[in-house]
Amino acid sequence: MEASGIRSKSLLLGAGLLMLVLGFAVYLPGLPGDFVFDDFSNIVANPAVTSPIHGLTGLWQSMFSAPMGGLLRPISMLSFILNVALLGMSPAGFKVVNIAIHLCCGMMLWFVARELLRANASVSRHEPRRTTIEWLSMAVTALWLVHPLNLTAVLYSVQRETSLGAFFTAAAILAYLIGRRRQQQGKGRILIWLLSPLLTITGMLSKENAALTPLYLLVIECTLLRFQAADARSRREIHWYFVILLLLPVLAVAALMAIHPGFFFAAYGARDFTLYQRLLSESRIVLDYLRWLAVPDLSQLGLFHEDILPSQGLLEPLSTLPSVAGIAALLATALWLRRRLPLLSFGILWFFAGHLMESTILPLELTFEHRNYLPGFGLILGVVGTLYPWAEDQGYGQLAKGLLAVAIAVLALTTAMRSYEWRSDLSFAQYESQHHPHSPRALTELEWAYMRYVIVTGNQAAISATVAAADRAKAADPGSINQDVALAYMFAKLHDLPHAQAALKSAGLRAASTAPSSTQQLALQTLLQLAAPEDRPLFPDIDTVYRNSIANPKVARLPCFASDMWNSLALFRQAIVEVPSALDAMHQAVALCPGKVLLHANYARMLLNYGDPKDAKPEIDSLRSMSDLRYLPELKALEADYAAQAQHGARR
Repeated sequence: MEASGIRSKSLLLGAGLLMLVLGFAVYLPGLPGDFVFDDFSNIVANPAVTSPIHGLTGLWQSMFSAPMGGLLRPISMLSFILNVALLGMSPAGFKVVNIAIHLCCGMMLWFVARELLRANASVSRHEPRRTTIEWLSMAVTALWLVHPLNLTAVLYSVQRETSLGAFFTAAAILAYLIGRRRQQQGKGRILIWLLSPLLTITGMLSKENAALTPLYLLVIECTLLRFQAADARSRREIHWYFVILLLLPVLAVAALMAIHPGFFFAAYGARDFTLYQRLLSESRIVLDYLRWLAVPDLSQLGLFHEDILPSQGLLEPLSTLPSVAGIAALLATALWLRRRLPLLSFGILWFFAGHLMESTILPLELTFEHRNYLPGFGLILGVVGTLYPWAEDQGYGQLAKGLLAVAIAVLALTTAMRSYEWRSDLSFAQYESQHHPHSPRALTELEWAYMRYVIVTGNQAAISATVAAADRAKAADPGSINQDVALAYMFAKLHDLPHAQAALKSAGLRAASTAPSSTQQLALQTLLQLAAPEDRPLFPDIDTVYRNSIANPKVARLPCFASDMWNSLALFRQAIVEVPSALDAMHQAVALCPGKVLLHANYARMLLNYGDPKDAKPEIDSLRSMSDLRYLPELKALEADYAAQAQHGARR
C-alpha cells in the first residue's frame, strides 16, 4: 500500500511537470515577437522603467510612477524595472518572465482547485475519490494553462499586471481555504485574517481587480463551504470577515462614487458609449467570452476587438435583449443549482464575479480577452468538476479521461498556433487585421508594422502595402488622423517631404471633426518626432494639425483632454524653438486642467529652461502641494534648478 502510494505520487508529480513543460512550450513560438500596443507607453517609453535606478529611494519613486491604474500598480512596476535591470529592454526577456509567472499562477490554481474539489466532495451527491481529486484538479489546471484565451495575459508584456494580480489573488484564496479547513481544529485564523488580506492587498498593488478576492471567497462560501464551522463563534467570525473585508469596502467605494463621480466616470466623455450603453454592450461581450472559452476560434480571437460596436439600446443590435436575458437566466440557474450542483453553481458565479469590475460600470474599453484570465478558471473547474464525476458514476470514466486528454491537446495546439501569429510585429499585425478586418486599431497596427519595416530595411517596395493598409484603416475609422500621421512620419523619414506634406494636410482636415480618443493623443505625440531641422518645411502643416485638433468642437467639452493637446503643441513649439508660443500653449494646458500634475511639471521646466524662475516658482509650489509620488524625482530636480537660478539672479 505504501509503495502504491509512492508510485501514485510519483506519477502525479511527473504529470505535473509535464503540464508545466506543455504550458511553457505552447508560448515558445511567440517569444521572438516584439512589444505591442500599450507596451510602448507603459514600458518602452516609460523612463521609470528604462532609466537607471539610483538607490532605494529612486527605486521606490520609480515603482510609484506608473502611468496607469488608480493604485499605480507598484508591484507590477517593480517587476518591469527588475526585468530591464536583469535582462535588458528585450521583448523576449519580458515574455519569458510572463510565461514563468503564468506557470506559477497555474501551480497556485492547481492547489486552489484541489481545495475546492475537497470542499465540493463534502456537499456533493457525487463524491470523488482522493486520487480523482488530485488528477482532476491537475487536468483542470492544464486546460486553463494552455487555453488560447489566456494568451494576451502572457505574450502581451504589459498584461503581466493581470497575471501577477491573479497570482496573488489565487494565493489569497488558497490561504483562506487552508485556514477554513484548519478552523475545524481551532486553527487557521492567521491564514484567514492576516495572510489572505495581505496577499489581496499585494495583488491590488499589481492590478486593482485583485480587490475582487473577497467576492470570490463569498462565492466559495455560498456554494461550497456554506459558512459551516465547528462552532457558533467560528461561524460569526466568518460572517464578520465578509462584513469587514467586503461589505465595508463596497460601501466606502459607493460613497466615493457619490462624492467624486468624476474620478470614476469622467472618462465617459472620451468614449463613444454611455454608462447605460456599456452595460448593454457588456451583456453581449460577456456571452462572447463564454463562447470563446467553450470553443476558442482563432478567427475571432485577437488583441483588438473595437470592431464589436456598442449597443445603442435593448434592440440595437437585436442580440442585446437576448444577451441580457441570457445572463439573467445564467445567474438564476446558478442560484437554483447552489445545492443541487454546487460546483457548477460555483463556476458560473465565480465567472461573473470576476467580471464585476472590468465589465460593468467603469468607463473602460469594451472588450479585452485578458479579463477572462482568472474568471475563466472557475468556470472550467465548475464544468469539468461537475461532469467528470458524473461520467465516472455512469461508467464512462475512461471516455471522460480520453476527452480531457484530447481537449488539453487541442487547446495546446490552438494556443501554439496563435502564439506563432505573434512571432514578429509584422506577423502579429497581419493576423490581427486578417481576423478583425473592420478593426481600425488592427488595420492601423498593420500600417505601422509595414511602416517600421520600410524605415528599418529601406525597402521602398513595401510603401504601397503601407498606403493600402492606411486606406483600409481610414475606411474603417473615417474620422481618424492616426493613419495620415503615420504616413507623414514614414515619408518624412524617407525624406519624401511632398508626400509627407500631403498626408499632414489630410490629417489637418480630419482633425477638425474627429472624435476624441487616446489614439488621437498618441498621433499628436508622434508629431513631436518631426521637429528636426530637416523637417522644417513640414512645420506649418504640423502646427495646423495641432490647432485644428484643439479647435474641434468635440474637444471643447473635454478640458483635460484638450489640455493634453495643448501640452503636445507646447512641446512641439519648444522643440522648434518658438519660445513665446510654446510658453503660451503650456499656460493654456495648465489653465484647462490645473489638477494634472504633469502639466505643472512641464510648465515649470519650460520656464526654468528659458530663465524665468519667478514664474516657475508657483508651478513648482503647485507640483509640491499635489504630493504625487510619480513626480518626486522631477520635483527635486526642478527645486535644485530653481535654487541655482535664484541664487545666480541674487548675485547679479
